[in-house]
Amino acid sequence: MTDASDERPDQVGLETVAEIARRLAEAPGLDELLHRIVVLAHEYLEGCDGVSLMLIGRGGRISTPAYSSEVAHDSDLAQFETNQGPCLESIREHHTVVIDDLESDERWPAYRERVAAFGVRSMLGVRLFVQGDTMGALNFYSSRPRGLGERSLLLAQVFSSHAAVALKAAISEAGMQAALETRDVIGQAKGVLMARVGLTADDAFARLRELSQQRNQPVRELAEEIAVTGAVPDAHGR
Repeated sequence: MTDASDERPDQVGLETVAEIARRLAEAPGLDELLHRIVVLAHEYLEGCDGVSLMLIGRGGRISTPAYSSEVAHDSDLAQFETNQGPCLESIREHHTVVIDDLESDERWPAYRERVAAFGVRSMLGVRLFVQGDTMGALNFYSSRPRGLGERSLLLAQVFSSHAAVALKAAISEAGMQAALETRDVIGQAKGVLMARVGLTADDAFARLRELSQQRNQPVRELAEEIAVTGAVPDAHGR
């Protein structure tokens, strides 16, 4: 098997770029777009074990409204709690951050100590921006040292560019805070479903939508109920 670090950047073809743009553009709304960004990014990057999306809200508040795995979510929380880490640096310093091996990298010691327990070994933090306006960052995690090579880095940057354009089109400045608050509670509910029922992030999101339709209850309201109670309701409201 070829190591990710041996892959050539020019292996990222125009067909892949076009497919990424098309699949992101097909998202029917903001909620679906945020979810689709992390799921597709996880799908396209070889060696990737989780993707999270950090967004900047009103007052500069940074949150993680979407993630593809519990490891990605927990790793982001560790950055928020220690106020340090590669993805926060990517947002604050406006550049891409690469960690080839977390065990030998000496930056962000408090953060590194926490995520070592999650099995994270290599990472990419790629800024989301449109015309200089930083919206947040996409964060890619791997359980292998040097698990995200040159091809993955290039593809992550291409993907992030398309994701930023799609997000800019989907979010009005006035609606940003409400959208992030909705995604925060949906993310919490997904975490409950993933832990209690053993679902993937994708399946947890699908279960939320299914329950919402069966109960004739808005997704945000249902997610808030699950996040507060920590219980998984059935289709009949119990």
